[in-house]
Amino acid sequence: MKIIVNGKETIIKDDSRNLLEALRDVGIEIPNLCYLSETSIYGACRMCLVEIDGQIMTSCSIKPYEGMNVKTHTPEIYEMRRGILELILASHNRDCTTCERNGNCKLQRYAEEFGIRKVRFDKLDKSNIIDYSSIIIRDNSKCILCGDCVRVCDEIQSIGAIDFAFRGFEAQVMPAFGEELSTTNCVLCGQCVAHCPTGALTFRNDLQNVYKAMEEGKYIIGMMAPAVRASIQEELGMEEDVVVAGRIVNFLKSIGFKKVFDVAFAADLVAYEEAHEFKERLEKGEKLPQFTSCCPGWVKFAEHNYPEYLNNLSTVKSPQQALGSIIKKFYAKEIGVNPEDIYLVSIMPCTAKKFEAEREELAGEVDAVITTRELSQLIRSSGFNLKNVPPVPFDRPYGLSSQSGLSFGKTGGVFGSVLKVLESEIEFDDIKTEEIEKGIRLTKATTKDGKVISGIVVFGLGNTRKVIDSIKNGKLKVDIVEVMACDYGCIGGGGQPYPNDTRVRTKRAEILNEVVGIDVLISPNENYHMLSLYEKYLEKPLSHISHEVLHTTYRNRKRINDEDIEILPLPVEEDKKTTVKVCLGTSCYSKGSYDILSDLIDVVNKEEWAKNIEIKGTFCVENCGKSPNVVINDTIVSEATTDKVKEVLKKHVQSEKG
Repeated sequence: MKIIVNGKETIIKDDSRNLLEALRDVGIEIPNLCYLSETSIYGACRMCLVEIDGQIMTSCSIKPYEGMNVKTHTPEIYEMRRGILELILASHNRDCTTCERNGNCKLQRYAEEFGIRKVRFDKLDKSNIIDYSSIIIRDNSKCILCGDCVRVCDEIQSIGAIDFAFRGFEAQVMPAFGEELSTTNCVLCGQCVAHCPTGALTFRNDLQNVYKAMEEGKYIIGMMAPAVRASIQEELGMEEDVVVAGRIVNFLKSIGFKKVFDVAFAADLVAYEEAHEFKERLEKGEKLPQFTSCCPGWVKFAEHNYPEYLNNLSTVKSPQQALGSIIKKFYAKEIGVNPEDIYLVSIMPCTAKKFEAEREELAGEVDAVITTRELSQLIRSSGFNLKNVPPVPFDRPYGLSSQSGLSFGKTGGVFGSVLKVLESEIEFDDIKTEEIEKGIRLTKATTKDGKVISGIVVFGLGNTRKVIDSIKNGKLKVDIVEVMACDYGCIGGGGQPYPNDTRVRTKRAEILNEVVGIDVLISPNENYHMLSLYEKYLEKPLSHISHEVLHTTYRNRKRINDEDIEILPLPVEEDKKTTVKVCLGTSCYSKGSYDILSDLIDVVNKEEWAKNIEIKGTFCVENCGKSPNVVINDTIVSEATTDKVKEVLKKHVQSEKG
């Protein structure tokens, strides 16, 4: 497609989602503060204004067309964008020096690029609400109401833990009823943090705890996840450095760490144990499909939303917790150090890993979890130039890993590793993979005797909800499901560097593929040190001692029981009444379900056709991504409005009479 851009004929992609992305593809980055390619178009910030055929329009909300005449930078557009920035800054907490996003903030960068040194408008102080109740920290004084966090949480993750409240200058992003984030169904995936452009959402920094342990003379052991080495490079400007992991090992030992191990070693261990667990379930035909359990965001999501499937989750701990358990139970004795004197620091791409380490079932195995961004802070504040630090290998015995273990850092790694282990015991004739839709892949592995093992790999909790719902209603039959809460897997975790969008995550996946490709071991079955653990301590997969050390349990975290609330009960026979259940859960309530409930009560009380309608309040019909929800007998009316519900009700009542 040909369009005119700033007077020059320019060829753009025919399938461009909008003008903003089309211009980005040809090298023109239009300023924006509220645009996410993964979510619906919001158009709130107005920063992406351009002139199209003489009219000022937002480039995010219009599709390009043949012959479109676009001007991206005129004096009028410049002044409008500058004025928008000043208005935002007038109500923004401008204490940048103590902000998490200082030096890497879109708003700060645009203020610099547009030369704003003085804001012409009076300072408007927002309600300075800071919520420290959770691992994710919320500071409304820095919020610019771009809505990125709201849309990611709702549209991509299907959780809806936060939303807009109030209007005008009083508008805020917050959980329903002003609750603390810790009391919501937030799974701590950190995707809201990853996409917040201004630091209004951050996560708890635990570096001080690490320094305190150093001061107390603890035996500090570090362990680093595969996805960290694929992203610390971009943070430190070392994209082409394939030995950055070795440099980090040397750096950590230089500042006081006694040992540094590779979490990819534990990934081999987990894959080996989980493959045998899966094989046993297949043979017994029980607890299928088996869901992977490496992702703590997904595990918490299942505990909140699908407690009926908790028995289907693999009971094998995540690599982080498995390695923590091995170190505290076995390695401590080998080196003659009291486990209580060991301070184990896990370096992860993930915010939910902080929560995982603090779970009651796992407490004491890992002492501190720091993210990739915290690692970057540790390196920068030390004064070390990592480029000049010679690489050294991870310490033995937990420093050796296979390609399978390293691949845990991206989507498909867990399932692929399980298959690699099974290949030593099951001969596969053919393995085929197809992408059902973005974020969902189906693999069918056919054995020599004609049996087919089906597996789904899914990233994003919204996609996960689709998969589980398809399994529940019988549309999808699979044997194993790998779930990663974040898009593209761990490389897209909430603790990764900014920016953390699709373009960057794709690049990280490429880097990790290169790192994986140079590993000489292919399968966990080839990891000598991992197999030695079984010989020395664990006996065999699924043994009593393996269960004691490598397995865990889960619990139902559903915040509201399933009992309905009688609002307008109808004392007639079941076959003569229609039951309407209005969901009053957080996501539905925040999107107007209470108003629908009030309207329906009026309808039942006033309209003759509705006299045999019974109304109840219910909680969580597990369809939060399409809230508000109303259930008419067994039919869910999604994205409900009063008129929509009335229309369905009338048809239902008429069909009952007919």
